[in-house]
Amino acid sequence: MALHETEALVLRTYNLGEADKIVVCLTQSAGLIRGVAKGCRKLRSRFGAALEPFTLAKINYYQKENQELVSISQAEIVKSHFDLSGNAETLTGLAYMGDLVVEFSPPYQRNEHLFRMVKACLAAICESQSDLQIILRYFEVWLLKLEGYLSDVRQCGECHHTFDENTPAFLNADLMFRCKLCSQGRGDVLSRRLQTQLRATQRLAPNVFAQESHTVPASIHREMAELTHKLIGRVLEKEPRLKSTFQSASHAGNPGA
Repeated sequence: MALHETEALVLRTYNLGEADKIVVCLTQSAGLIRGVAKGCRKLRSRFGAALEPFTLAKINYYQKENQELVSISQAEIVKSHFDLSGNAETLTGLAYMGDLVVEFSPPYQRNEHLFRMVKACLAAICESQSDLQIILRYFEVWLLKLEGYLSDVRQCGECHHTFDENTPAFLNADLMFRCKLCSQGRGDVLSRRLQTQLRATQRLAPNVFAQESHTVPASIHREMAELTHKLIGRVLEKEPRLKSTFQSASHAGNPGA
């Protein structure tokens, strides 16, 4: 029975019995894991608040061969996000992020890029909760990209011609971005302003992307939300559980545009 130590973002918890919890985490070293934390609901639990949803913690866990659930033996808070709990919209947005990570990520498959991206998005939301919807769009694009469901938004997936302000991009049924010639004009055409937003997600950190998106017209924020919603629906073949958060982009950016 091997002992593992890693940083982890707590995504979900479920009560188990009278004193235990099942904890779902995105870890730096092992990807998505599910574990049992025995006694963590007791008043004087050794875990304290380290296993609350959206907490960044350093955890120790044991894993037996051929068992899906690990045994979490220790957890220490690295960064608590308890200050976000007072905003219902923010909590819904974080739960939405957690849901999508669970839906998209296979268990026990290390993806350090994904871990760092989710961690950075969470930090950006802490920095500016008013930018929640913009950061969610950033998160959706990168989740699709890192899990292999979205081609490079900066160039045609076939001829590799770089998209610019004069080159329309088309999204085809296979979720690949193509130029007009390679797509033969078929698929969903993206507005040039949306293309600029998508390319910005590839070169900017989420907090900087949010700041630079303040002057983007609300219509482009809505177009981006509609695009990511469609892509995620195609991949999952179902609607996200927290659809209301997904569609609530109308206040982002400049509402007067």
